[in-house]
Amino acid sequence: MKNVLIISSSPRKNGNSQLLCEQFKRGAEEKGHRVELVRLTDRNIGFCRACDGCMRNGGTCVLKDDMAEILEQFKKADVLVLATPVYYYGVSAPMKTFIDRTYPIWQDLGKKEVYYIVSAGLGRDIIERSLGDLDGFVEHLQEPGVAGRLYAPNVMGAGLVRGQAVFKEAYTMGCSI
Repeated sequence: MKNVLIISSSPRKNGNSQLLCEQFKRGAEEKGHRVELVRLTDRNIGFCRACDGCMRNGGTCVLKDDMAEILEQFKKADVLVLATPVYYYGVSAPMKTFIDRTYPIWQDLGKKEVYYIVSAGLGRDIIERSLGDLDGFVEHLQEPGVAGRLYAPNVMGAGLVRGQAVFKEAYTMGCSI
């Protein structure tokens, strides 16, 4: 059994990347894995202040918010799913904030099996051009690499992934870990 942490940065509860996260979660749970799905927009997470306080006090951020709990979940995870919609050729603001707030532990992010779930209102080419923040983050893991990528292009409206092949693919990917 693996510990799976899904980080969803969709601002919409019925957004496409969120729905794909839920399908992934269902597949992983059916295979007996322990799964935590964190919706970043439901949490109180402040922006990194670049104060380096965490470097002076043993890796604990000076901000007292929900990120401390998420970092504990992150440390325990064997599998990490990073899910985001694409906005203006980049990851969503909540995802970028999550990445920035891992700074207290950036020197020891550990070993994770990583998956991407990315949705966009435009084509696959836009998705691939938008992954710099995710790829840069993954490069800091003990063994960098992405085990699986699930892209949902051309889905502007919330919920459009339902009934598409990618919806089932999310479930199948969750089952495959």
